[in-house]
Amino acid sequence: MFSLISRPRSSVATPHDTFGLIDSLFSDWWSARPTSSLVSRARLDVAERNGAYEVRADLPGAKKDAIEVEIDGACVSISAKAESRSEKKDGETVLYSERTQESFARSFELPQAVDPEAASAKFEDGVLTLTLPKKDAPKTSKGVQIQ
Repeated sequence: MFSLISRPRSSVATPHDTFGLIDSLFSDWWSARPTSSLVSRARLDVAERNGAYEVRADLPGAKKDAIEVEIDGACVSISAKAESRSEKKDGETVLYSERTQESFARSFELPQAVDPEAASAKFEDGVLTLTLPKKDAPKTSKGVQIQ
């Protein structure tokens, strides 16, 4: 998986190979961890249209109030939480019930800075659509004197 120091890996650590024992300890620990993440990566589509970037992020189960979008220059961060719970109805006996909680997060950098004041967002059917107008680059040019 990874080594604490850069050195050739051997398949079996010997008792005199302290670093090999440490490496095998961490390799065993990392490989035994579950593969599921606590935070899911939101699936994205990014397109460029009419001087703006259009970002579509799949956030299934999220509510509009639980979504946050941050823009810093060309960097965009999206995070959301989704919860689902079953409700018990009167006269009903619950034999089995499941609840799910999921967090989504995604940060990415666009090729050009965007104008956060002109940005807009729409959330419909589990899909967040961001329209991020590009920030106008300064149109001044300056000659440089060569010495």
